[in-house]
Amino acid sequence: MTLNGVTCTKKTDAGEMLLAVCKENALSQTTGIGSYRGFQLEAFYDPVNRHFCLDLCGAGKHGVDLGPDAAGNLVCIDHVLEKIPAELEEARTKRAEITVQFENAKEEVKKLFAYEEALREKTERLNALNIELNLSEKDTPVMDTEPEQEGERPGKKKEDREQ
Repeated sequence: MTLNGVTCTKKTDAGEMLLAVCKENALSQTTGIGSYRGFQLEAFYDPVNRHFCLDLCGAGKHGVDLGPDAAGNLVCIDHVLEKIPAELEEARTKRAEITVQFENAKEEVKKLFAYEEALREKTERLNALNIELNLSEKDTPVMDTEPEQEGERPGKKKEDREQ
């Protein structure tokens, strides 16, 4: 592991130096701090969870949450690196499936709609019924247009108060 230009060959030294580099730098933003096994290392402090984080940067980014244990951090980093081949294979499989689905969809788009004639007939019938029912014209108003009867009052009135 190389950190700030210094190469560490022992895991214990590398783990301790990794924690020291994280603590000595103000890492409010992602900062490049070195390299490990061909991956660039970028570190930052996560104020929400209150711990340091490390990104292993290659073709993609792989995140690692750092803890207070120097040796444990290197074990976590190695576990993330060990998972990369399986994740790559999974991504390739998913890509192949999506490619097949895309090719199938392109073929389906070329096909004619099986119920095109039935849809046209039903649409014409619906239009004819709408014309017969005068649904294409504006609806009648919803409010009651009849005048109120004289004996009814809209609210209860007391004789000694004005309304």
